[in-house]
Amino acid sequence: MSTASTASTASAWLALGFALALVACPDPGGDEGGSDGDEAETEAAGEDEIGENTPPPAPILLSPEDGAVDVPPQSQLCWEESVDPDGDAVGYRVWVDGVELANGKTGDYGFASTCTGPLDFADDRTFTWWARAFELDRPGDPEAESPDSETWSFTTAWTSGAMPVFEADFEDDPSAAGWTVSGGASSGDWIWGTPAVVYDNDSAVSQPEGCSLGQGCFYTGANPDGLLGEADVDGGAVVLTSPPFDAGEATSLSVGLDRFFYRSDLVPTGVSFELALLVPATPGEAVDPDDPDSYTAHVLEKLDGGPTATPANAWSAVAFAACGVALGPDMRLRITAADLVDPEAVIVEAAIDNVEVLGYIDDDVCAPGPGALCDPDNPAVACGEELLCCAEGPVFDGVYRCEHPVPAMGDTPPAEPGDPLTGPLGCDAPDLVVLDEDLIVYLQNLFVAPGSCTLYEGCVGGTGWRRVLRFDTKTANLGARDLLLGVPANHPDLYSYSPCHNHHHFDNYASYVLLDPADDSVVAEGHKQAFCLLDFESWAWEGMSRQEDGTYTCINQGLSLGWSDTYAASVDCQWIDVTGVEPGEYTLRMEINLPPEGKAHSTLVELRYDNNVLEIPVEVN
Repeated sequence: MSTASTASTASAWLALGFALALVACPDPGGDEGGSDGDEAETEAAGEDEIGENTPPPAPILLSPEDGAVDVPPQSQLCWEESVDPDGDAVGYRVWVDGVELANGKTGDYGFASTCTGPLDFADDRTFTWWARAFELDRPGDPEAESPDSETWSFTTAWTSGAMPVFEADFEDDPSAAGWTVSGGASSGDWIWGTPAVVYDNDSAVSQPEGCSLGQGCFYTGANPDGLLGEADVDGGAVVLTSPPFDAGEATSLSVGLDRFFYRSDLVPTGVSFELALLVPATPGEAVDPDDPDSYTAHVLEKLDGGPTATPANAWSAVAFAACGVALGPDMRLRITAADLVDPEAVIVEAAIDNVEVLGYIDDDVCAPGPGALCDPDNPAVACGEELLCCAEGPVFDGVYRCEHPVPAMGDTPPAEPGDPLTGPLGCDAPDLVVLDEDLIVYLQNLFVAPGSCTLYEGCVGGTGWRRVLRFDTKTANLGARDLLLGVPANHPDLYSYSPCHNHHHFDNYASYVLLDPADDSVVAEGHKQAFCLLDFESWAWEGMSRQEDGTYTCINQGLSLGWSDTYAASVDCQWIDVTGVEPGEYTLRMEINLPPEGKAHSTLVELRYDNNVLEIPVEVN
């Protein structure tokens, strides 16, 4: 079985056809969206009803109990049966942290039983959940649904080797939490909010377009009009200091954050970004950020100028071990951006987001060997010659640790699931590959109504008749382990709610472009989102079905080793709008899990990324 990289062109068999279709979705603001006729079916069902209908009562939640702690991260959600007064069969809808556990298709939701799971929840997180009963023969009809149940909460246990010591996502005003701003620069103080994008004279980003996560972060200098050099750091340093935190029983720490740092000139020194851990100089006494004698500063990272300096003007997740530090209470973080050269000579901008300090009790992440925190650019210091420096997963957060190499599946799956793998050695991680097998590609004309979901979600460039190039996308996991994401609430930053389709989408997973093969210029672009990651079909073993053998669904997401997730050409928005494109030969480029715009790294951790792009020849005629 073959795969293709960015440098190769697949020899996929293409089935080219032509069809006419009508896209007539309801208004995006309605209760139901999509192009699968759900609304019409609901209305017809309502017309067939005779007499008054009494909806079922709200479910009574059972487990996990409200306020429960140390709940196993893999757990079921259960509730009592709701008995419909009219004797109708009842199903149940369930929400976790406001995200419905649904199968990703409009109207395709709900559970017939009184438990769902087992579900995979993130460690050491508090989740809220509630349920609603509905009549199975009238899905989507608010007159046939119960009120919501009570909202319960539970907190999962911590099962890994690290415990959160200090966290800040900056979604709420951080000044109330004790973050302070100081320094002696003439401009460019740290401010909290959402930065507006700024470009330099070479079209490089000098101030990020928004925060790394959510709507709040710290950045230097208010510049809402996006003017180059306006309110950047000048004539000194701007300092951001965290509130105090206690390392507790931890014997070692890691400090992670997302950071952005721009310099218009990489050479001068004194144009720097520094992350430091402040530790009381005298045990038991408090750190006074304004009194250097009250603390010892352990510099974890310093980006400065010089002949080897490299750009850092993209959101980057980084993490550092705090080694040789006397851990205890009243520790703080200090982030400094400085421009100490001639004012106005260099433009300096910085931003930070998503700060996390982890404490390790049983693991010494500073001691070289398995489990040590490592630098992927200089792994030998911590990992020696035999270990690999591998990113922690499933979502990249900048943490790398030393691991023994393990075999992957690669192109040679074992005879049975669970048998030993014999592929190339590497990190113990998934490997997502865009497959070139049995792809279907065809052209189709669609009529797009003004109020359609297709238009609302940006799948086409306009209304009326549109010509689209439809195609399959098949992604297989050929790595060393499953990709496990769990319930969507585990990673709220990866999903966005679609009011049109009435469910959440997995953002920035896949992108599609049509290229001119003469110069690789982009002729047309497709939609950049997916519904979810799931086990759609077995790539490695015949005779397996997703209903009986698959592990992951839209409700509990992931991709098993040896399985593939397929978006068929028939799926809404699985196309590129080629209306107005001149007839001719082109290259269809499919990309998965590439770094989102403005970020330096792919979202999902893989053991390799060079097989995440597939190119195939297509003809527009």
